[in-house]
Amino acid sequence: MDFDKLFPGRFIKAADLNGKDKTLKISAVVVDELIGDKGTEIKGLISFEGAKKQLVLNKTNGLCLKQMFGRETDAWVGKRITIYPTTFNDEPCIRVKGSPDIEADIAFDLKLPRKAPKAMRLTKTPKAAKVETPPADELADEVA
Repeated sequence: MDFDKLFPGRFIKAADLNGKDKTLKISAVVVDELIGDKGTEIKGLISFEGAKKQLVLNKTNGLCLKQMFGRETDAWVGKRITIYPTTFNDEPCIRVKGSPDIEADIAFDLKLPRKAPKAMRLTKTPKAAKVETPPADELADEVA
């Protein structure tokens, strides 16, 4: 069992994805004040149809969504994104792979403060075969 499964919460963790890509439909994008190790931070939160947990946006994932769907976050609602579990600095994390709602793959340079630009590629992911509604206590597997 992954260590993170010992401490469930209201936010999606890499362990919740069970090593698989997940395509989810965005139902809301909000800003909230979260208390973390570095004190209080303002963070973007994404809610998904059929999922109880939210995704906390980090800068990398936020910039990926902006590349796919534009600056206006209201336009992200109703769009599907594919996320996947990976690692960053040897810690589990979640990254955006792409979306079935983009016309074609998107290549761009990810520019973060105090870091060299990194070439990124967001892919046009396959459409989910069917809509599944998960039990209320689980993350949605696929949402078409």
